[in-house]
Amino acid sequence: MKSTADVMAHLAGGNERQQDAYQVLQESRVLLTLAAFQAYPAGTVPIDIDIPGSDLDILCEAHDLDAFAIHIHRELGNMLHFQCNRGTRSVDGTSYVTCNFQIDHWPIEIFAQAVPIQQQNAYLHMKVEWELLQLWGSEGHREIRRLKRSGLKTEPAFAQVLGLQGDPYVEMLHLATWSHIELRDWARKQPSFFQLSSMINESS
Repeated sequence: MKSTADVMAHLAGGNERQQDAYQVLQESRVLLTLAAFQAYPAGTVPIDIDIPGSDLDILCEAHDLDAFAIHIHRELGNMLHFQCNRGTRSVDGTSYVTCNFQIDHWPIEIFAQAVPIQQQNAYLHMKVEWELLQLWGSEGHREIRRLKRSGLKTEPAFAQVLGLQGDPYVEMLHLATWSHIELRDWARKQPSFFQLSSMINESS
């Protein structure tokens, strides 16, 4: 799912919630409104680990955050529960804008920074999480959802399953630098791989 078109095609052919998200994005024309900023649907919905109340995330590349904020207020400021905030990441000092609002029953969060989409942490997290889920299969999806329902955020949930130590957000970024083969070979050596495989076999 490298491009926005890839993600939208994936959502259109996905499960009920993914298809519903696709319809909301299409009918609201939010992606068209954000097209100049390479808007990319990300987060838990495209990779099928969302739970009730999960945001529908949209990543944007905006090199002039002031102009981006003005555009968002003008085009989307009348949306339900709209709010927009500026911030700076403590890790590297990168500035960003987040905007939140609601369309139907979907909470939407837009995240913009002056970084290409495929270099943004949220994209890299989603990419490696999707690769791991494809290795784990359906039981992996269920286990991550279970942990999220217990109160964990997405990256900490993956870190717990994988037995990662340290900051889960940093550790998941480290895994994202590996090739698919490296990640596959490493993941298959982890106890979690065998535990999830065993759970699948027990339920079949």
